[in-house]
Amino acid sequence: MQTYYNFSKVAKIILVSFVFSFEIYAQSSSISDAKVLFKEWIATEKLQSKESSDWEIEKESINDLSTLLQEELSTLKDNLEELEKENNAGEEERIRLNDENEVLKNAILPLSDSLKKLESNILRISKSFPDPLNDDLSSFLARISKANKEENTSSISQRLQAVVGALVKIDKFNSSIAFDEKLLPTDEGEKKVLVLYFGLGIAYYTDEKGNKAGYLLPGSEGWTEHEKPGYGPAILEAISFYKKTAQKQATFVELPFRTN
Repeated sequence: MQTYYNFSKVAKIILVSFVFSFEIYAQSSSISDAKVLFKEWIATEKLQSKESSDWEIEKESINDLSTLLQEELSTLKDNLEELEKENNAGEEERIRLNDENEVLKNAILPLSDSLKKLESNILRISKSFPDPLNDDLSSFLARISKANKEENTSSISQRLQAVVGALVKIDKFNSSIAFDEKLLPTDEGEKKVLVLYFGLGIAYYTDEKGNKAGYLLPGSEGWTEHEKPGYGPAILEAISFYKKTAQKQATFVELPFRTN
C-alpha cells in the first residue's frame, strides 16, 4: 500500500507540472501572436499614413492642374471672343470694300471709254512721230498697243500709266530741240544727213558738206522732205550751236519755214 501511495503522489506531481507547463505554453503562444498582430497593425498604420500622404499630394496636384486648366479655358474663351470680334470686323470691312469696289467700277466705266480713245489716238499719231521720239516711246507704245486689243488683261491703272507716260514724253519732245542722224533717198542712193528737230513742228536737215539740205514737215504717214539746198551752211551753223561746237558766239541764223 505504501508503494501505491508513492506512485499516486508522483503521478499528481507530474500532472500538476504538465498543467503548469501547458499554461506557460499557452501564455507564450498568446504573446507571440500579439506581437505579430502588433507588427501588422504598425505596418498597416504606416501604409495608411503613406497612402493618406500620397493622396494629399495627389489631390493638391489635381487642384493645381484644375486651376491651371480653368485659367487656360478662360484665356481660350477670351481669345475666341476676340477672334469672333475680328472676324465680324473683317466681314464688315470686306462688305465695305466690295461696296467701294462696285462704286469704283461704275466710276471707271466712263474713264475706260476715254482711255481707249486716247490709246487709239496715240497709236494713230505715233506714225507721224520722228524716229527719236518713237524710240523713246517704244516701251509705252508696246504697252498701249497691247492694252488697246480686245483680249487686253491690263488694269485701268496700268493702261493709264502707259498713256500718261507717253503723253509726258511727247510733250517734252514737242517743247525742246532734238538732234538725230538719218538716211534720206537721193538719185545716187541713200545719203546720211544731220537733222535738227524743233519739237513736232519742223525739222531741218543737211549733209555734212551742206550740199543736200532742206526741211521736214510732219504728215499722217511720216515726215515729208522739202529740199532747200541753199540753206545747207545755215543749217550746219545752227547744228553747231546746238552741239556747242561753233567757233563763234551765238547769233541769229536764218532758216526756211513753212507750214502744211
